[in-house]
Amino acid sequence: MGPLAISHDLFGRLRLADFLPPGTVERLDGWEYLDRYWIGEACGFTEWLRIESEPEEVRSIALDLAELPAGASAAMLATLRLPLRAGMTLPEITTVLGQPEHTEVFVPDRANHDFQVDTVGSYTVGCTVHEDDGLIYLTVHTTPLPE
Repeated sequence: MGPLAISHDLFGRLRLADFLPPGTVERLDGWEYLDRYWIGEACGFTEWLRIESEPEEVRSIALDLAELPAGASAAMLATLRLPLRAGMTLPEITTVLGQPEHTEVFVPDRANHDFQVDTVGSYTVGCTVHEDDGLIYLTVHTTPLPE
């Protein structure tokens, strides 16, 4: 079984508060992202989002690997069945996810690489790779996202 061998149903039931200490998670309401409105949970730039029209199902997870405690990010990635870790280089990431479908550079010292992963469910995985620090940020979205 490949990476992200987690069903959309199980992905949808995940909650950020299950991985972080009490009092560190904030509630999000009316969050605009990917041309949709979301609700969810956040801790800094780590966000677990549910589309407002489907408020019970997580559809998007973002992990700020540079800021999350290593134990929490490792537990989250293990639950997602995603064999990545902070600091990985692009060649190490492509060994796990294959070649990116799209790459974009927003800031000169880092690039975002989007991968399509199809195992138990279909997902888009975005990896922000810093030229010195490696993998620093990760997004995972179920695909397709509902309108």
